[in-house]
Amino acid sequence: MQINTSSKTVWIVALILATLALSYGAMSLLDSPISNTESATQMSPSKTSSKLNTHVSRNLSKQTIQADEMALEREPFNTNIMLGDDRQSLAEAPLPRLLSGYTQAGAKLDTYLEAQDVAYLDSSFYPFDPQTESILKRYATSGKMLLFDNTQAKENLLEFNKTSGDVVSDYYGTGSESAMTLATSIKLANGGIEYMVLPISISEQEESRDLTEKVKLAIELFQQEQAIKQETNTNS
Repeated sequence: MQINTSSKTVWIVALILATLALSYGAMSLLDSPISNTESATQMSPSKTSSKLNTHVSRNLSKQTIQADEMALEREPFNTNIMLGDDRQSLAEAPLPRLLSGYTQAGAKLDTYLEAQDVAYLDSSFYPFDPQTESILKRYATSGKMLLFDNTQAKENLLEFNKTSGDVVSDYYGTGSESAMTLATSIKLANGGIEYMVLPISISEQEESRDLTEKVKLAIELFQQEQAIKQETNTNS
């Protein structure tokens, strides 16, 4: 009976040991995936963060490139605005008094014209460049006086089938052939413009100094007429 009891005891102990061994093995197997899962979970955020950072960086780069392209597309528009501002500034710039060099007859009037603030143009420079054309159009409505010197322009104007009177009438509406032409305009009270054009010439018996004196007299007459017109406009 004792022997049998001991055998039973040995088998029970062996069974307990086997059960413990199986339990330990099962726990080891369970621990291993959990550990791997934790590792995977710990690594996952860094990989995800890296991918997100790369994605964001690419998106930012694309947005930057798109923004640069949009800026480049807008540059011509901004340039056009600047060009528009430059043209407006040019239109508002003070009118130059000398639109060309002097002829021999014109040089005799230089000091007087400067003192009276009368502009000068040698008509032999016709056809005029675009800048001079623009200035002439502004003079025609400015109320300032402009002296057309036609003393050396006849032959040149004939090449274009023009007379000195035609050149003046292009800007002041009327004109006739002459040695010199004084032209100006007066702004009326109703907003209109009245042009004043005076052809000045000398006969074959007269000298060049007579032409100079006639020009001075014409300027004085125009100044008086402008003063009268302006006073009338003020009172009306």
